[in-house]
Amino acid sequence: MRRRTRVSAVAVTAALGATLLTGSATASANASADPGAPKPSVRPCGTDNVSFYFGGYSYGLSHRSFDITLLAHDGITCTLSDTPLLTLRTPPDETAKIPLTVNGRGGTLVLRPDSPLHATVAYSIPDLPENKVQVNGLTLAMPDGSSRGTSFLFPGTTDIYKGGVLVTSWTTGIGGGEGEEH
Repeated sequence: MRRRTRVSAVAVTAALGATLLTGSATASANASADPGAPKPSVRPCGTDNVSFYFGGYSYGLSHRSFDITLLAHDGITCTLSDTPLLTLRTPPDETAKIPLTVNGRGGTLVLRPDSPLHATVAYSIPDLPENKVQVNGLTLAMPDGSSRGTSFLFPGTTDIYKGGVLVTSWTTGIGGGEGEEH
């Protein structure tokens, strides 16, 4: 037995209308994905949406360096200057100010979870006791005004040459960060 079905004009019109509405919604979605359309602004980075790691410790007879790797948390995209906003902390009994040179080109970088940024902190150790200053921490500030402090690579105080510390500008690429700092 064969069944016959009649398709009414109302059903065809309803189906056609639904198809056209779906097509116009798709066209609207594609129009918003237009590469020429203005892109939403990216917020400045803050300490709540990034992590930083130490790694790449290197030492010679008198020179030391380590890397700081900055990584955005999953789902976060934010901006920051290519000049690291680092400051050094000294123990309360240290009266000498530690010279700090931080490189940068004045650019703005976008930080994403799949694109970490790296800066190198370089310093020398003192050759004589009168050439030493002590550092016991560093603070990383973010463009949104937040900051996070931690030890200067190792807990406790570190003797460094009174000539100071050099920090390179943020660069992109794969680094060797180890041990997340909170």
